[in-house]
Order: sequence, then C-alpha cells, then structure tokens
Amino acid sequence: MRKTSLILLASALPLAVQAANTEFSYGGYLKLDAMMSTYSDGDLGAASGGRDYYLPFTIPTGGEETSSFDMSAKSSRFNFKTVTTLENGEKVTGFVELDFLGSAQGNEVVSNSYSPRLRHAFFTVGNLTFGQTWSTFMNTSALPETVDFLGVSDGTVFNRQAQIRYTMGDFQFSLENPETTVGGTASDDNGLPDIVARYNLKAGDHTFSIAAIGRQFASQNGVSGPTGVDETATGFGASVSGVIKLGADDLKFSYTTGNVARYVGVGSASDVVVGANGDLEATDVNAAFVAYRHFWTDKVRSTLAYSMLEADYDDAAAVTLTESSSSTRLNLMYSPTKEVTYGVEYSMASRELVSGADGDMNRIQFTSKFTF
Repeated sequence: MRKTSLILLASALPLAVQAANTEFSYGGYLKLDAMMSTYSDGDLGAASGGRDYYLPFTIPTGGEETSSFDMSAKSSRFNFKTVTTLENGEKVTGFVELDFLGSAQGNEVVSNSYSPRLRHAFFTVGNLTFGQTWSTFMNTSALPETVDFLGVSDGTVFNRQAQIRYTMGDFQFSLENPETTVGGTASDDNGLPDIVARYNLKAGDHTFSIAAIGRQFASQNGVSGPTGVDETATGFGASVSGVIKLGADDLKFSYTTGNVARYVGVGSASDVVVGANGDLEATDVNAAFVAYRHFWTDKVRSTLAYSMLEADYDDAAAVTLTESSSSTRLNLMYSPTKEVTYGVEYSMASRELVSGADGDMNRIQFTSKFTF
C-alpha cells in the first residue's frame, strides 16, 4: 500500500483520499447500549457475552431469579477501505473492520478498556474474494433492524470466517474455514473446507436468497483404546431467506434446516455428539425468524420479530445441550437525521435443555448510534 502524506490526509479527510493509484476511505459508528435484564433461573456472569447482546445458549437454566444492568460502547466499530487500480485497469478492493465485543481484556472498575477484535479482513479482485467476511451461507440483507446487536439470534445464519469465494452474477460459490462443535466444544480437527453455494434473485422490489452447504465433521481426542475418538461424518443444510416490500414497510424472514448447528443460533446447538459406539452423530437443526417493520413516519419505525431454534440429538446422553430456544422483540427507532439513531426495545426469550431444564430472559434495551 502506498503511503499518503499527513498533510494530504488532514486536508482531504473525511472524504476519500486519492494516493497515486489507491483510494482510501473509512467509516463505522459510535454506539452506546444500556440494558436491564431479568433471568428466571440463575445468574449470568459478568464475563458472559450474553450481557452484551442476546446469545440464546447463555440463558441460565438453574438457580434463583436474578437481574442485571449493563451499559457499554463495545459494539462501536471502525472500518477502513482501499480501492487500487492495477496497471491493467482492474480494480482490487480491500476492507478491514474492527469492534470491541467479545474482549477478555478490561473490566468496569476503572477504565472499561476493551481490546479490538477482527470482524472483516478481505480483498476482492475480479470475481474472487479472499479473506474473512460474512459466510456465503448468510444473507445479511434479510437481517431485521433491532436494538440488540443481532436480535433474531435463534433463527438466523450468523457467521464470519475466512474463505475463498467466486461470484458470477447472482450465483456465489465458496470454500470456507471449517469447524466442528462436539458436545458444544470446538474440535478444530476438520480436514476439508465447508462448501457453500448460493443464488440470489429479485422479483420487483422483493429479494430472496437460496443457499446450500456441505460439511465434514471431525473429532480426534488423542486417546487410544475403547474411549478414543478419531471419527469423521458428513452433513448438509439449506437456507432460504428474503425481504418482501410492503410499500414503505418490509417483511424479512429466514428458514434454515439440516446439519447446520454452528451456523445458526450463534452456535447454541452442538454440531455432533459422540455416540455410545464412538461414532459422530450429526445434529438435525431447524431455525427460523420472521420480522415485520412498520414506518410510522419517515423518521420513526418499529420492528416486531420472532425467532426460534430446535435441535434434535440422536444421543440421549446430551442432556446438558440446548434443545430449543426462542425470542420475541418489539422496538421503536427514531432517526432525527440519517447519521443519528435512538432506539428502545423490549425482548423476551426462553431456552430449554435436552434434560428438560429451562430458563427465561426479559430485557429492556436502549441504544444511541452515530454513524460516520
């Protein structure tokens, strides 16, 4: 990357900067979230990501009723983009984005200091994309507008990972970084990439996406003898999602099914369990959401959303794993200008384990966001 002088940067920012054959630009937002949560069956520890945004698998399922109040700016993000024109006239686009969620650094005693995490780091040349970004299996345009970082966590495909993607018009094909969760724990033993194919289509103002995935599951525990596990299995899944325009309003939806546990519910279900004979038994998952957004005025709107997840484990010993979860949320969003948004949201969610143990969460959340 060519260097751009500080004088040039100072004079041109925040507009894109042209340095020789490379253009630079940046963006992101500053965001404050404040939430009051009540858990019916236990306490959610201070270090849990479920205190920052809705993670279905973090809902406690044992203990007394507890409550918490949290306020942070962790979801603020910054991105940096470059567009370089090559000697042959072809353009290469690079993109990097960071935020501060999921940080193990810092606490709320004095400084609330949190380390940045990598969200995206990829470049695109021609029809090819290389690097880390949203999985091709995921349709980001179908995500509803929620105060919570994700909102419909139970029912949506949500995944960022390294990949090589080929795009030809509305068709996409990718080889993506694999991972297998065994009994809820990541194994990192896969020998083949996840394979994804997706087709996007339009019908007037409406947009839809159909995607399919093929996966290898693998686990090696390094133990010899009858307790040793060195197995692989295969799995497949499909997803359909879309946006239906209803005048100014919209209806967004998604339905995903198959052996897709780590791709939905933010990994709430386990990809496989180890059966009594030592074989890997893939989990069958169904996940869905539907969200309706209504514009009261051009600056005020509300979204009502419902999401759900159900997991079917073949092994009866998986009593501590999440079998189902669901959530419902209603919000009110106000944007006095396109750069500033205020929002308030009420959500209620539930989670049940294979054992039958369950728990509920109720949350009121406020957000304010400035986009630049």
